[in-house]
Amino acid sequence: MRLRAKAKLVAMLLASPLVAAPPVWASSGGAAPGGASTGAPPPGASLATASGQSSGGASTPGTGSAALDGDLVATATGDGITVTTKVSALLGRHLAFTGTTLPAVQGTTVVVQRLDPQAGWVSVASGSVAVDGAFSVRWRTNHAGRMTVRTVLERMANSSQAGATPPTLEITVYRPAIATYYGKGFFGQKTACGQILRRSTLGVASRTLKCGTPVQIYYGGRTIVVPVIDRGPFANDARWDLTQATAHALGITGTETIGAVSA
Repeated sequence: MRLRAKAKLVAMLLASPLVAAPPVWASSGGAAPGGASTGAPPPGASLATASGQSSGGASTPGTGSAALDGDLVATATGDGITVTTKVSALLGRHLAFTGTTLPAVQGTTVVVQRLDPQAGWVSVASGSVAVDGAFSVRWRTNHAGRMTVRTVLERMANSSQAGATPPTLEITVYRPAIATYYGKGFFGQKTACGQILRRSTLGVASRTLKCGTPVQIYYGGRTIVVPVIDRGPFANDARWDLTQATAHALGITGTETIGAVSA
């Protein structure tokens, strides 16, 4: 066991136990190599960028500028459909897609699909259109990673016509994982990936991912992308060990449940 791991384990045994955040994030986090499904939207598809709206608004006290708002809301329009959803979600939790269709045909079914690199467009949720054209579809997320999603009418879900201009969005679904952080006592030492750990070093330790692999982390409505710079953690059932600078950027002060995915 490396010196850092031994030192951390001793510190944990001497200190009072930290309480991890409840695993309500049974959906988010832990980098999943190869788990992300990404892909470019079809030609002519209407892409939307994050609208700048968020459920949180103000930044979390104690967080650094390196972290960004992870609870942005995005909207896209195409094929007579306007849809809105959050750009961040937690695996196993519900993600809502709300919007309207034009013309409004009561009872018409709208389908949410994600783009799979091998299987193509995969339907993940559906819902009916109300008399005023409004719809609300909830997807219990069952796939992690950064992905492209679109909303189409059911009759076009398996048709090549659906590739014309359906509303298309980019979202990230995170896996849950316990994370610790380290810093004091290790500054000035060389990490397993060969760099000197500083107070300002942004990074994360992983037991399996290659050095330099970018990892996107989500916590408390904030998100940050940092590289793997070290090996660990080896205690406390944690999957990630954040550098002090990374933890502070997200507002983390102890052992917590975060969301993470290979970026």
